[in-house]
Amino acid sequence: MPITSLQDLRENLDGLGYYLGPRGLDGLGNSVNACDRDILGAINCDTTSLRVLSNLDDYTRAAILQYQLDSNMAATGNDGADLRSSIEKTVRILQNNLKIVLKVDIELSGNYRRTTYSAVKTYQRTRKLPVTGIATLTVRRRLNDDAKGVVSPTPTPTSELNELRKLKSDLITLKQSLQARQINDQEFIREVFARLP
Repeated sequence: MPITSLQDLRENLDGLGYYLGPRGLDGLGNSVNACDRDILGAINCDTTSLRVLSNLDDYTRAAILQYQLDSNMAATGNDGADLRSSIEKTVRILQNNLKIVLKVDIELSGNYRRTTYSAVKTYQRTRKLPVTGIATLTVRRRLNDDAKGVVSPTPTPTSELNELRKLKSDLITLKQSLQARQINDQEFIREVFARLP
């Protein structure tokens, strides 16, 4: 289902973690009543949410620009068929990866709706990530790796770590020998380089 409206475009940008101003997508104001009419136009800040604005405001342009930069597109900040197609594809890939990793039935609609939002929250919860329902670039990359079967390795003590610990111990011993004048500077340097990997 193609992105046909500015509302769909904003919902997808919001779901993908692109900032839509201090009021957000649904906000009618925030704790400091942020409603910048220079950016949003002549609106009633008490009743109009960004979701339903019919004009392309500067917050949405900024979100578009950031998406274009992240996606290696020409960074214009302008709406258009190529942009909407790219965003729709990004959401479809996200939905497909959620389907693979979570083994859930999710429609590959290309629109970031409740089902996608809930599935992202489930994914974040299972991976012990902050649970927001927002699929930021970092979350999407990790999900993509998981879908490919690549699990982010957890650091564990390895033979490499043990080798570094031994090197540290050897260097401390060499330093003490140098300070006690048991070896001279040239011997110290030679021994250090002999131990470096």
